[in-house]
Amino acid sequence: MDQAKEFLLQYQGIQAYLVFYFTLIGCGIGMPINSDLTLIAASVLAALGFFKLPILIPVAFLGLLSGDTINYLVARKYGPRILKRAPFRWILTPGKVAAAERYLEKRGTRFLFLVRFLPLIRTALYFTAGSLQVRARTFFLLDSISTVIYLLGLMNLAYAAGENIDSLIEGFKRFQFGLLGFLLTGSLFILYRNRRTKRTLAS
Repeated sequence: MDQAKEFLLQYQGIQAYLVFYFTLIGCGIGMPINSDLTLIAASVLAALGFFKLPILIPVAFLGLLSGDTINYLVARKYGPRILKRAPFRWILTPGKVAAAERYLEKRGTRFLFLVRFLPLIRTALYFTAGSLQVRARTFFLLDSISTVIYLLGLMNLAYAAGENIDSLIEGFKRFQFGLLGFLLTGSLFILYRNRRTKRTLAS
């Protein structure tokens, strides 16, 4: 987070907000930048008077949504072609893609809402949603709702914590990885149950 603070402190005024905005776009399209730490660092700087939080939150919302949108639209147009090429087609076979499409049709709303709160794999999951042709209206609506909740919670907490931010960062990381572990465990359980059901029907 210290690196993010030092980076943002190089700029002032409107330029600082623009750099913050484009940095978050970079996070959304896969650049090796941690969006969570960037948001926390900017909020701490707002508490110290370098930013104004009422301006910072809308800028953060637009930056995150812009990055997600670029990712989604690129995947929506080129994703199906990419999935047909090696090595992607070896990992995501036509059968797996069809299964993923069925899953998204049934449970896509819950999946897309939770993506914003997950660490490490957001960009990949949004790209997958675009590749599998998730409806644009569904994607934008749920991404917007989850982003608003995420930003208001995280940035206001970071602003209130100010320089005493370390405990918040650790707690936020535990929450994210706990949620990720819960979802992975649930997915494995559903996969196991479905396979067991198929074997029972086959016998």
